[in-house]
Amino acid sequence: MNWLASIFSPIADLIKEPLVEWQKRKTLEVAQVDKQLDRQHELNLKKVDVATELAKQGMQIEANWDTNAQQDMKTSWKDEYLTILFSIPLILAFFPQTQEAVLKGFETLNKTPDWYMMLVTGIVAGVFGLRWLVSRGKK
Repeated sequence: MNWLASIFSPIADLIKEPLVEWQKRKTLEVAQVDKQLDRQHELNLKKVDVATELAKQGMQIEANWDTNAQQDMKTSWKDEYLTILFSIPLILAFFPQTQEAVLKGFETLNKTPDWYMMLVTGIVAGVFGLRWLVSRGKK
């Protein structure tokens, strides 16, 4: 039996060495893939952290914008002007002699360009701190 081992031992060594090297390469490849996945995971976590921080800052900026608009109402005449302006058709609608004029006025407003109505909406949102009027689809 010794003679049989002496014959197959060199053959086994010839086969064993490439298999060991192949296994080492495969182990290194798996380790590299794991490292890449770990790096990608860390990158994704950092992206989420950055996005969360930006969202917090954005919410703070929007809240500040609303707060500033409301604080400006204390010393500004714009909110009183717009309140009176928007109240005129409401008040005139209660008087039969002016109801037709109010309806014609609103019919005329329906024909105004979209850009003008968006401008008016933006002004109202800015003066009264009604950001939700101009932030379509964001919430």
